[in-house]
Amino acid sequence: MSDVQSSPQALPGFIQTGVLATILVLMIAGLLIATFIRLGGLAFFIDWAGTFFMCATPFQIMMAVVWENRFPDRLGRLEQPCRGLVLTAMFVLAGAIIMPVLLFTVGQGVLTPIFVHYVIQSVGISLLVIIVFGCWPVSKMTDNKLLLGLGTLCYCYLLNFVIFKAFYNYDFFSGAPFYSPGLDPNGLFNGITALTFAVTAVALVMVLAMFEMWPVPLFVKNGSQPLFGLVGTLLVLLVTALFYGTSVFALGMEPMDFMVRGPVCVIFGAFLVDNLMQFQLFARLKQPLKGFAKTGVCLIGAVVMYHLYALALPLFVGHPLGAGPEANYAQEIWIATAMLGITFPVINIVAGAFDFWPIKRSQTIEAQVAIVENG
Repeated sequence: MSDVQSSPQALPGFIQTGVLATILVLMIAGLLIATFIRLGGLAFFIDWAGTFFMCATPFQIMMAVVWENRFPDRLGRLEQPCRGLVLTAMFVLAGAIIMPVLLFTVGQGVLTPIFVHYVIQSVGISLLVIIVFGCWPVSKMTDNKLLLGLGTLCYCYLLNFVIFKAFYNYDFFSGAPFYSPGLDPNGLFNGITALTFAVTAVALVMVLAMFEMWPVPLFVKNGSQPLFGLVGTLLVLLVTALFYGTSVFALGMEPMDFMVRGPVCVIFGAFLVDNLMQFQLFARLKQPLKGFAKTGVCLIGAVVMYHLYALALPLFVGHPLGAGPEANYAQEIWIATAMLGITFPVINIVAGAFDFWPIKRSQTIEAQVAIVENG
């Protein structure tokens, strides 16, 4: 009988990488948040730093999905960490260009909550156009990667402006120092209602991505656009209306509290489950079981991360922040800014731009050492 004892089976490599990357992401995000608050105070962190990052995020999404973080070809041939540094510099440059353009057009030169809401929705519209519609209609016009990427980005901002003008109304801000009729889109719905519904829809887009767009292919067999995107969008809107209506109207949750505790955390959890796990979690399962399994882990991650950020808030700010409309949603805005405004782009930088460097490098070296030691 062999005296060799079996050792516990090690975690799959992608889970080890994902856990280490999650820790690295939280460390980098925490350092950035602390630095912004220390340099400019709470208002600077929320108004300027968070908005800057969100202005650059649609470009970052486009760069990752359309350009696959390897365009132009010379960039794709670079080794890490050089490629990661260049991609990060491109992200910062995009923010430095896009934010002033949007601020002096949509925002009319004034950084207000109205402008910030437009910027927040632009991230969601980018995810919808790129993931659900596959960059349609720009993809029908060109297959040139440069034109496809930049054209899609311009289309996202224009589509976002049309939706913003149609559905957002801020007359409840009348009397506030920053409010003027010219800034108000004068749309159909209260701006807070429209924003929270839109962010809920984005969360459902991320859930749909975890299901690999199932069940949309059952209705659109060949995946042709724009029918595929329209069916996917209709599905997202129906489920959004169900969850939003149940939570806000039936259960009586305050909309901003619902948005942060629910959709914001679900979006964040989806990137933990997919991006940081290299899209390999539950890879052996077929849809829709894979989607349900991923969504379950996503919801667990969402709850954990909400409480983590809520506990971290007074550590960064120095004191608790009030919640709800009476406190101008201070707590909700801080958590949403820290989670999606700052940490979300950091996830894309660590997992996309740097392709998990130096974690993968260190794991490769450890594996090589183990092979040598085991003969």
